[in-house]
Amino acid sequence: MRINVDLPDLAALTELANRGSFTEAAQRLAVTPSALSRRIAKVEQAIGGRLVERTTRSFGLTPLGQRLVERIAPLLEMLDGCLRDAADEASGRFGRLSIGCAPTLAQSVLPAALRQFHSRYPEVRISLQDSHGANVRQAVLEREVEFGLAPLWQLNDELVAEPVTKDAYQLICPAEHPLARRQAVSWRELAPWKVLSFNPGSATRQQIDGILAAEGIELPWFDEVESLSTLMGHMEGGNTVTVLPALTITANSRLTHVPIEAPRIERTIYLFRRRDVTPSLPGQHLWDVLSQMLREPRRMDTR
Repeated sequence: MRINVDLPDLAALTELANRGSFTEAAQRLAVTPSALSRRIAKVEQAIGGRLVERTTRSFGLTPLGQRLVERIAPLLEMLDGCLRDAADEASGRFGRLSIGCAPTLAQSVLPAALRQFHSRYPEVRISLQDSHGANVRQAVLEREVEFGLAPLWQLNDELVAEPVTKDAYQLICPAEHPLARRQAVSWRELAPWKVLSFNPGSATRQQIDGILAAEGIELPWFDEVESLSTLMGHMEGGNTVTVLPALTITANSRLTHVPIEAPRIERTIYLFRRRDVTPSLPGQHLWDVLSQMLREPRRMDTR
C-alpha cells in the first residue's frame, strides 16, 4: 500500500526533532508554529500513528516518531544533496558535456574552442565522440551526445542544423615539397604524384570521387588508409601528399596546404542537435564558441 506524504512535511518532522522546539523549528522553516503543527499532523494521519507527544510546556517524539526520523533523516539529506548536485550541473559549476565531432575538426578546431570553453566552465568535463559525420549524426539522433560538429550530407527534420563554414579540399604536403610553392594546383596536375587518401568508403572519398568522375578526371589516389591519425602519421614522416579539408591542418606549421581548382570541391560544416532537446548552459556556450570561431577562422589561431 502506497502512503502519500509530502516531502516538506517529512522535512518539518526532522527539523522539529533537530531543534527540539516548535518555535525554533517554525522559525527555521519560515512558517508559524501552528502551520508546523499541521504539517506534523498530516504525517501522523497518513501513517495512522502518533509521532509527537505534545503538552502545554514541552513535546517529545514517540518511539514511532523517533524510529521514523532516524530512517528518513539520511534519506532527506541524500535527496537534498542530489538536488544541489543537479543545480550545480545545470548551472555549469561541474558536470559532463557529451559532444560529437568529425576527426578532422576535433584535431584542428576543437582544442582552441575548448580552451575558451574551460575558461568559463573549468569543472565541466568533455566526453568526445570523434567519428565521421554519419556516426556523429546518429549519435545526436540517438541522444548519445548533446550536439555534433561535422559535415552533413543529409539533413533531417528532427535536427536543428546551423551551417557555420565552407571547408574546401586542398592539397596537403610537407613545406619542402615542390608543390608547396604553388599558389594553386588543378586536380589533373596531381596525376604524377602518388596521392595518399582515405579508403573508398569514407565520406571524403565518396564526395570527391563522385565530382571528379562527373568531370571526367582520373582519380589521383595511390595508397589508402582508414584513419586520420594514420594518414597524418604518413604525412609528417615522409614526402607524401594527400587531399584533405583545409581546416585539418589549421594549427600544423610543418605542413602546407595548397588550393585545388578545376573544380573547387568543398564541404559544408554544420553544428547540429535534436530539435526537441533543450541545450544545457555549458552546451549552448560551447556551441556559440564553435559557431563564432568557424565564422571567424582567425580565432582558431589563439593560444
